[in-house]
Amino acid sequence: MMSGDNITSTDVEKDFLERKCIEELEAEHVDATVLGGGCDGGAKVDIIVVSKKFEKLPLLKRHRMVNDLFCEELADNKIHSLTIKAWTPTQFKNKS
Repeated sequence: MMSGDNITSTDVEKDFLERKCIEELEAEHVDATVLGGGCDGGAKVDIIVVSKKFEKLPLLKRHRMVNDLFCEELADNKIHSLTIKAWTPTQFKNKS
């Protein structure tokens, strides 16, 4: 991490993001990367979520499902930017 990327206790944390996806979306695999806030204060989050709940859903609906999990953190600017990869287990297996 660079000096400007320090996470404080008030910032969103990797474990919180991953646990929420596992609990709410029954995710089989979650990998979240949290970069500390810039001048706006919110964190930049990149997240990969693999869930059977994404089966037969278009990409936009998958992204909305993940985005909806973090609507409070986005509204509070704890998360400034959220980049989502929402894959089915088959898609994830094919990418590995």
